Amino acid sequence: MIQEEGLASLFSAVPVWFLKEMKFLVFDTSTEYLLQAYPVAREDIRLSLLVSLVGGTLGGIAATIVSNPADVVVSELKKAKTDISPFEAVDILLKRSGPAAFAKGIQLRMIFYSLLVSLQFLLYDAIRLALGVGTDDMKLYLNVLGAALSRQAIKFWECDTY
Repeated sequence: MIQEEGLASLFSAVPVWFLKEMKFLVFDTSTEYLLQAYPVAREDIRLSLLVSLVGGTLGGIAATIVSNPADVVVSELKKAKTDISPFEAVDILLKRSGPAAFAKGIQLRMIFYSLLVSLQFLLYDAIRLALGVGTDDMKLYLNVLGAALSRQAIKFWECDTY
């Protein structure tokens, strides 16, 4: 792959990956803000789960805003009776409705994604709390796991044979 497309091809999907991870960034940021604003939520399980629910809802809204234009283009591609490229679908959408075309269906998607993401984070936090695992425990575990994996990666790259 590197010989055919170059080294940059290995990283071509990174911007798309970052956009897909927007819900986690919004969830983490909003829950940290809410937990700082309402420190009692760290001690009360119901309030902690409510914070997760609110953070997941905000994460779902952010995911909708980021992904809706691509969803609209994909829908247009599926509706087309001929094989058209994504760029041609964008042109068709712009000619038909202008930039507002990329917001088509955003309300329903916001409800769907918000529900989906908030329930995902609510379930995660409920299981975490039921098992008695605190957020600091998770951070410590992930830091140790990350350090172990990076050591393994260094050993792999230092090895002469693959």
